[in-house]
Amino acid sequence: MGKRFDILLFPQGKNKAFTLSYDDGVYQDRRLVELFDRYHVKCTFNLNGGALGYKSPAEAPVDVSKIPAEEIREQYRNHEVGGHALYHSDISSLGSPYAMHEILEDKRILEGLTGGILKMFAYPFGLFNSEVKEMLKTAGYLGARTVRSTHSFELPKDPYELDPTCHHNDEKLFELAEKFVTEKTLRPSLFYVWGHAYEFDRNDNWDRIEKLVRYISENGQDIWFATNGEILDYISAAHLLQYSVDGTMIHNPSATDIEIMTAFGRRETLKAGTTTRIGDTPL
Repeated sequence: MGKRFDILLFPQGKNKAFTLSYDDGVYQDRRLVELFDRYHVKCTFNLNGGALGYKSPAEAPVDVSKIPAEEIREQYRNHEVGGHALYHSDISSLGSPYAMHEILEDKRILEGLTGGILKMFAYPFGLFNSEVKEMLKTAGYLGARTVRSTHSFELPKDPYELDPTCHHNDEKLFELAEKFVTEKTLRPSLFYVWGHAYEFDRNDNWDRIEKLVRYISENGQDIWFATNGEILDYISAAHLLQYSVDGTMIHNPSATDIEIMTAFGRRETLKAGTTTRIGDTPL
């Protein structure tokens, strides 16, 4: 057995994290936010800065009207706002100048409305390529969500291909939820659900999302409820940890406290900006 076999823990020593991601900034987000706040779960809402306030035609089969710009800061105050391209264009098929405009102008508008820096992006239609990933990095995004279900709880290997566990309409949703809650694991695990709030009106299944978040919340003793950006921030900070040659010291250069479990089952908090001698106090 190696001298150093550390396992990443989430804040407060938890080894599970739950997050949600919902797109388009539709009116139904109001009901969804109220639901999420009631059960104390966290979501990243991905918006199109150029479509805010759009009114859905009366004859449309489902209302996809967008929340107006002046409501954005208050509506999403307990959650995270992410980018979703200015007009929800397929940025993977556009020339680089216009694709970059869709990315940057969306980010500029939403940062002005929220008063914060956007960290997350969701690919419109789930479409992207290597050029789009590079543009998102240039624009200052930390990560981007796809629409590819993994049916697993693995941490992301590439933050710009952040694959969710499943969509909320996935037939395995509740099977996965039970497995996530009951599974005993040493490794950190992430349950990540996504969708569009208007789908609950279209399918008349608001009870489905409430059942999910109620179950996760009621069994949340070992679960960190966080936004997409909070989780990526934490994982990114953990990747910056520096080890001494003999493995007895760990330096945390980030501004985030990181928690680990050592090979001997000891929980250690690696304070931001300090060097920790394992088993001792920070130097």
